[in-house]
Amino acid sequence: MKKEKYLTAGQFAKICGIPKHVLFHYDDIGLFQPIYVNEHGYRYYSYHQFDTFSAILNLKKMGMSLKDIQSFLQQRDPHLFLKLLDEKFEEVDHEIQQLLSLKKMMKSMKESTLFAVTHEEEEICIREYPEEILLCSNDLENSSSKNFASFMEEYAHFCRENHVFTQEAVGCMLKIDKIKNQDYLDFSYLFMIIDQQFDQNTYIRKKGKYLCGWHKGNYDTIGQTYQKMIDYAALHQLKLGMYAYEEYLIAEIAQRDHDQYVTYIRMEMDPD
Repeated sequence: MKKEKYLTAGQFAKICGIPKHVLFHYDDIGLFQPIYVNEHGYRYYSYHQFDTFSAILNLKKMGMSLKDIQSFLQQRDPHLFLKLLDEKFEEVDHEIQQLLSLKKMMKSMKESTLFAVTHEEEEICIREYPEEILLCSNDLENSSSKNFASFMEEYAHFCRENHVFTQEAVGCMLKIDKIKNQDYLDFSYLFMIIDQQFDQNTYIRKKGKYLCGWHKGNYDTIGQTYQKMIDYAALHQLKLGMYAYEEYLIAEIAQRDHDQYVTYIRMEMDPD
């Protein structure tokens, strides 16, 4: 055997784009061994082994553990390889959907934050919105058996089961009659905006005009903003609908100071 035909561990590792200690570890566990070890313990590899090592790297990229790779290599054949690929196709498709959902969530968070920083100083106004689908929690208002934390846990579990990423802060719906009675904590539903309906827990927020306001500050003072909106509606003889919607545009993840939080409020207006 002529040593010049072989590559040192350092040379082989450099060709493969990995640290040298990875080769040593794979050798120790019996996954990938050098073709020759001299009397001083130096490892040498053949360029023919590059294909085998590339296969190991590709199997790792597919998410296989070193133990599973070792098992596969010991019993591999074309039929087993095809079965493996079919399994990995399903896993990759699932990961793609998860990443697309994550990207969509990030886009939503960016848009809501930009909306807040560019509008938070605006006065109360009327805006028109298209029809939207809301994914809602179960009814909080008419249940005495569960506390708010339980509903949050149940709602988060429902979202995960339906592969819906919860945003930084889930919105809340409360009845305008409650607001008029200065009851700002008796929420009816938790909600988030989605693109498709489910068999349960969906609510259509109708197309139309909404009375809108921005509350800047801690939630403890949100009653002041609600009162301004109620006064505005009375002054302009606006007939309000059933629900108000709170969306937390700037909150914990984007702002350290609670007094700088921004909550966007939309109140339904009666089209009649």
